[in-house]
Amino acid sequence: MSDLLIALRTFIRLVEVPSFSRVAREIHASHTTVARRLDMVEAHFGVRLFHRTTRRLVPTADADQLLVHARTMLDALDLAEADFGPERDQPHGLVRIGLTTALGLHYVERLGELGRRYPGLQIDCAMTDWQRDVVEDRLDLAVRVGPIGDDSLVAHPLGRLARRLVAHPDYLAAHGVPTSADALTGHQCIAYAYGDMPARWTIDGRERLVEGLVRSDNSEAVHRAALSGLGIALLPAIRVAGDMAAGRLVPVLPDSVIAPLDIFAVHPSRRRLPPRARIVLDFIKAHFPV
Repeated sequence: MSDLLIALRTFIRLVEVPSFSRVAREIHASHTTVARRLDMVEAHFGVRLFHRTTRRLVPTADADQLLVHARTMLDALDLAEADFGPERDQPHGLVRIGLTTALGLHYVERLGELGRRYPGLQIDCAMTDWQRDVVEDRLDLAVRVGPIGDDSLVAHPLGRLARRLVAHPDYLAAHGVPTSADALTGHQCIAYAYGDMPARWTIDGRERLVEGLVRSDNSEAVHRAALSGLGIALLPAIRVAGDMAAGRLVPVLPDSVIAPLDIFAVHPSRRRLPPRARIVLDFIKAHFPV
C-alpha cells in the first residue's frame, strides 16, 4: 500500500480520536511516525488539517472536507480488495466486536466452530456493559440493547433476550420469598445500574425503584453477588439457566411478566461490511440464544 494511503488512514483515525498517543498505540507506531504521516497528508494537499495545542488536536474545516473524500476513497479500495483480493475466497483478518458481558460469554463459548470453518479469522471481543462508540473504538460490529436511535448505524435485529428474577436458596430461607412485585421493596435487590442513576425494574408493566447492599454496572458481578446470597437479582436467562437447573439459584416471582430486551447488531452505515465481518455477523445471528 502506498505511503499516502497509509497516511490517509492515519489522518482519518486522528479525526475520529484526536490524540497522537492513542493513535500511535493503536497502530503500534511511535508518536513521531503518526506526526510524520499527518505532515505528509498536509504537504500533499497543501492545507492545514489540525490546530495543534499542547493538550489537544482540533480538526480544521479543511480536515472535515478531506475526511469525506478520504473515507470514500479508502472505502472503495477496501471494497475492491474484498471483491478481488484473497479474502474473497477465504476471509481472514481481525474482526472487533463490542459485546455486553452476558452475550459476550455466550458467544465466546461457541467461537470454536467459527474458528474451525475460517482458520484465518481473529475475533477481538470487547466486552463491557456500557455502550461503546463504534467508530471511536474501531469496532466492526457491536451488539446493543435497543432501541438504537442512531442514524449513523445500520441495525440488524437479533432477537429478544429473556430475563429472570433469581436468588440463592439461603437468601430466601433467611429473608422469605416475596409473593408480589410490591414485596421487593422489603428485600435486598442487587441492582444493575450506572453511576448515581437509580435502579429501576419493570415488573408486570410497572416500574419500581429497587435498592440493596450491592449494585454494579457489570452483569457478571450482579450474577456473582446473587450466587453469594446477597439478594435478589434480575439477570439474563442465559446466564442463570445452568444455576437454576443445578439449584444454585431459584426463580423469584416466576409468574410475573418481565419484558425481554430487544437486541441488535450494529455497524457504521457509511460502508459495506467486509467479508470477514459479514461472516461474524451471520454467526452472531445464527447463534443468538433462544
